[in-house]
Amino acid sequence: MDIAGCSLAELINDPLTGLVMKSDGVDRRELQALLERVARKRLLATRLANPCRPRPLTAETAPRRTKGVASATTAP
Repeated sequence: MDIAGCSLAELINDPLTGLVMKSDGVDRRELQALLERVARKRLLATRLANPCRPRPLTAETAPRRTKGVASATTAP
């Protein structure tokens, strides 16, 4: 496994990493909960620091097109 190319989630879920964490007394679920809390706090801090910065478009935030209705960006 190439550690440099792995995400944090992949590393935590790796069986060998799991054995090392277990031998060190680390609870995997507790560690995952801690990382989720940190990620949420960082996201909130970023949004508060940049209130005017637009959020990136994703499938959930993109405007939905309705059949037969012209979009505001579509020419007639």
